[in-house]
Amino acid sequence: MFSAKASLLLSLCASGALAFTPPARLDIPLLLSPGGRPMMGVGMSSGQVQNFNFTFTTSLGYTAVAGDGCQDCSGTSLYDMTKSSSAKSLTGQSVMSLGNGTFKGSLMKEDCQIYISNGSSWAYPNQTVMLMNSQSQDAPFEQSISGLLGLGTLKKPTNAAGFSASFDDGLYGQYYIRNPDASNFTFGLDLKPSPVIPGTGSSLTIGPNAKSLADSNVGTVHWLAPDPSAYQSDKVQWRQVQDSVTSGYLANNTQPDLTVQLDKWTATVGNNQVGQSNILVNVDPYYPGIYMPMQQARLIHDAISSSQQVSHSTIPGQTNAWTVPCNTQFQFAVVIGQQSFSIDQSVLVVKQDDGTCFSIIEGFTDSSVTQYIFGQTFISQLYVIFNIPKDGTAIVGFAPRSVSSSQSRDIGAIVGGTVGGVAGVVALGLLAFFLIRRRQDNTFFKRAAEIEEEHKVASTVEPYTFGQNLVVHQDPLQSPPAHPHAPLLGLHDAGPSGVAPPSYEEASESGLSSPRTFPRDSKMTYRRDTLMSVGSPPESPNQTNFSGSSAV
Repeated sequence: MFSAKASLLLSLCASGALAFTPPARLDIPLLLSPGGRPMMGVGMSSGQVQNFNFTFTTSLGYTAVAGDGCQDCSGTSLYDMTKSSSAKSLTGQSVMSLGNGTFKGSLMKEDCQIYISNGSSWAYPNQTVMLMNSQSQDAPFEQSISGLLGLGTLKKPTNAAGFSASFDDGLYGQYYIRNPDASNFTFGLDLKPSPVIPGTGSSLTIGPNAKSLADSNVGTVHWLAPDPSAYQSDKVQWRQVQDSVTSGYLANNTQPDLTVQLDKWTATVGNNQVGQSNILVNVDPYYPGIYMPMQQARLIHDAISSSQQVSHSTIPGQTNAWTVPCNTQFQFAVVIGQQSFSIDQSVLVVKQDDGTCFSIIEGFTDSSVTQYIFGQTFISQLYVIFNIPKDGTAIVGFAPRSVSSSQSRDIGAIVGGTVGGVAGVVALGLLAFFLIRRRQDNTFFKRAAEIEEEHKVASTVEPYTFGQNLVVHQDPLQSPPAHPHAPLLGLHDAGPSGVAPPSYEEASESGLSSPRTFPRDSKMTYRRDTLMSVGSPPESPNQTNFSGSSAV
């Protein structure tokens, strides 16, 4: 009897030891490219790692990089397949469209890694990658952007990119192959507004007060788990991805596979209010603004006195913008379940060099487009969580940001531990004093409460306000940046011994610290002649718990 119980206990212990452990959150810092798009650091190949700036999109599930044979690429670093010991060529050619841009090239398998805030990396090997050799004017591979990380799911097999792509060709499918006991892949977007304004060229136009922001922080991707301190977890509104949508999106573009249906939007201009219910929305930080069917966009701008539709756009060839009086007062709100997310003219109205003001709400010129795109600036006003399960339907969560405070989040990260320790000691001392002098007034308890509140304030998030001065808080224990626009990304190389970066099994999903980080040169590629300490380690892991309204 005893032996049977012992055997069962050992069996249970063994199975528990082999169970999948939810990964710790990793913080991927995002910088602003000179062209106005958010970008992250990505390393490619084993052995001699090649480092690049990638922008990202939720509208595609593919990864693409500009190859050294690209004749249409300028001002950016190019990938050289001959220098990689892990790249494997695949048969076939691929053509992809994103917005009004197209790009094409051959296919390959390659090992990749994303760099995180403390200088380590998250490895994701065996990715199906397009080696891009040509692009149109409106494609993203320019002004320091070398690659595109697709965060779409590819759960619906497609030939839209010129090859038979399935879930296993994307980032999530490979994650589940490496982690067969995992059931969810989750990430959260904590972004700042885009400085891009409507323009007339094929490249994006950056507002006059934001041109100096290139290479500055524009947010964080909370990778593998959302950051519970960044949003109000009890108010998350979940929506299921609409898998059956096949029409109503941009011409020549693949239907995004993270499309969700939201309750409605409303716009209030003075005493006038317009709106639309049951809208299909694609939430994608690749795009800077808010985009809707032309008829709906006209409803809003017709209510604004002296507004005028113009050819300016942030998706050239696909949308038109409106000029509006610079003193325009209006609000745009999106209702999702029990939450209403509202933004006003401080975000909705932007100014160009000559003093002309534009609305960031644009209308699609193609009347057959019935869907919406909510881009970086809209995302910056809330916290968005994407959950892609191994089986079943993906869901997207929308939550209010954490309560604002007078202290920035960066300061909280630096001084939070110190303040917490002091507050704890003071609290214990005050409690002992009270037990001795319980008849005296409660002034000390009030002060203890104030100290505790100060600690909370130092640890909470301050939402970014468009147009405010950006301040990068440097850890006093670390080396100062090499120059005013030194990147926050930590990038490690193979070192003089030529040792390959750690494999997934060696590094684990929580990343492996790297001893070296490097600033970038005039093309914003990574120099290896200067050491630089950056970032701080991610917070302790917590298992992701989803709360709030159920998906609909």
